[in-house]
Amino acid sequence: MVAITFFCFSAKLEADSIPQFQMKDQYGQSYSDSSVKGKPIVLMGCFLRDVEVCRKQGRKLYWKMQNLLWKDSNKVHFLMYLDLKESNKLVEDYIEESKHKQYENILLDRKGQLANGLSKGEVFIRIYNKSGKLLSSTYKSEIEESLIQEVYEILKKEI
Repeated sequence: MVAITFFCFSAKLEADSIPQFQMKDQYGQSYSDSSVKGKPIVLMGCFLRDVEVCRKQGRKLYWKMQNLLWKDSNKVHFLMYLDLKESNKLVEDYIEESKHKQYENILLDRKGQLANGLSKGEVFIRIYNKSGKLLSSTYKSEIEESLIQEVYEILKKEI
């Protein structure tokens, strides 16, 4: 019954496409909706105030997928972003300092291009196919093993 419910949820969302965006990560690398098409996309986002939840849960999902997908992990784009419309000097200083550390890339959404749909205290997780069509969407404050398995099954079918 759960699988049927999830399938119906996914089928309803398939008509939606990846939002248009163009932004840089903390290292200055540019990304856009058109530059990431061609591979399945896992897009995870948070408000700035939820950076700890986003980082912790995003890393968990990312590293679990790296292990599960193993040699196919390079066939998927994993993108995490922070809504930085409410940035301040402290945040900007932290971003500047982090350029010299080896953190995972985080897209810096300074214009709120991907802010639509974000929820306080949760990671907004969306999965798109190679063409940019939405396959799945959910909100999580904690990434459970069941979600990791669902994401893995979706990605395995897409690569």
